[in-house]
Amino acid sequence: MYMDIHFIDSHAHMTDPAFDSDRDAVIKSCFEAGVKNIIEIGCDTAEWAPSLALADKYKGNIYTVLGIHPSCANNYSEAALEELKKLLLLPSVVGFGEIGLDYIHTSTSIEEQKQIFSDLLCITKEISKPIVLHARKNNDPEDYGVYGDMFKILKQSWTPSKTAGVLHCFSGRYEHAVSALDMGLKLGINGIITYKKNNDLRETLKKVGLENILLETDCPYLPPQSIRGQRNSPRYIPEIATYIADYLGIQVEKVAEITTHNTKEMFSL
Repeated sequence: MYMDIHFIDSHAHMTDPAFDSDRDAVIKSCFEAGVKNIIEIGCDTAEWAPSLALADKYKGNIYTVLGIHPSCANNYSEAALEELKKLLLLPSVVGFGEIGLDYIHTSTSIEEQKQIFSDLLCITKEISKPIVLHARKNNDPEDYGVYGDMFKILKQSWTPSKTAGVLHCFSGRYEHAVSALDMGLKLGINGIITYKKNNDLRETLKKVGLENILLETDCPYLPPQSIRGQRNSPRYIPEIATYIADYLGIQVEKVAEITTHNTKEMFSL
């Protein structure tokens, strides 16, 4: 159905063990579904080599972004930082991340996370590649402090590249979206846009416009509503795009065209 449309999954975890039994078959099904490119996120030191190997195997279709996820912050070290700087120079590595703050899943204290996030951002003074940011709030439905903390650290420690970066899996309020856009960031929109409770997110998307978003799955996590509880994969990008198109009252081809352009421009594909 979508073979003539070019979609990109801007944030996937295809090296996750959830794909160990059928990874190549899943990737083939993604390409057949019209998802021509996948940005693979290697967000822990142990994931860097497998992510690079996957990009090498599917050269021209899969690219990598490397970093240290805040929930893996206990693996941060000066040696890891130096290795990461070298890997970020590789042509198949198109971005830096995911990095940021996570106020639910963490191996370190929040203050340690903040310091490590700030330390990691020093890379942007030396390497001009877009950043992929992770911000997960705590369980208090009214507490969005993680966004304020993130933006404060970015203003203090980040040297933006021309293509800036993306606040992936965006689930904040409209004012947080505006703050991100004001810093030159785009918003990563995935399957959670289809969840019944996320009217605020849908309204935020309508206000900011397609020119400010990238499509992603964050697979194998966060599947769209139609397969809640099942394994997600990049092949569901067209379903997410169709949902957005229906919500905005436009053609899915337009969603694909704009978001694919945004992703190509950001990651210099």
